[in-house]
Amino acid sequence: KQWYQRRVAITAGLLDCNVEPAVYEDKLREMFGVNSYVAFTLDKLISNIVRQSHTLSTDTTCNQIKSSYLKQRALGGAGGSLSTQHSRLNSENSYLKDSEVLLSEHNLYRIYFYKQGSNLTIELLDGEQADETENEEAARAEEAAQNSATNEKGESMDTSAS
Repeated sequence: KQWYQRRVAITAGLLDCNVEPAVYEDKLREMFGVNSYVAFTLDKLISNIVRQSHTLSTDTTCNQIKSSYLKQRALGGAGGSLSTQHSRLNSENSYLKDSEVLLSEHNLYRIYFYKQGSNLTIELLDGEQADETENEEAARAEEAAQNSATNEKGESMDTSAS
């Protein structure tokens, strides 16, 4: 029982940032030997969860993403049954555009969970694809402008589509 109370006290100190992680691991090794690995690995996980939870609750971008999600969920654009996906297409596209604006510097993912068969699919959404399309269109427009300028000088213009 004293080991349990001692471990709880040490863990509380770690979570309150009163005990350094290395000291915490050493104390657990003293108490439990090689079996302490599981304990301090789980405590590292808990510390990371606490840190991430704090970030999620205080970061303005995270709060904006949460607000966008709740708004789109109310409108039906934040997922649902696969059989009704076609009816949510416009709402989901709106949600995607909102997310692209909020997370312009980050990768976006679409997650599918298929209840039947218990499959999970994660799709990386390529935000650069739209940029590449715009760049290609701009390049074609510039090329067309150059061709029309050369055509005005009396040279032949290639009108074949690529």
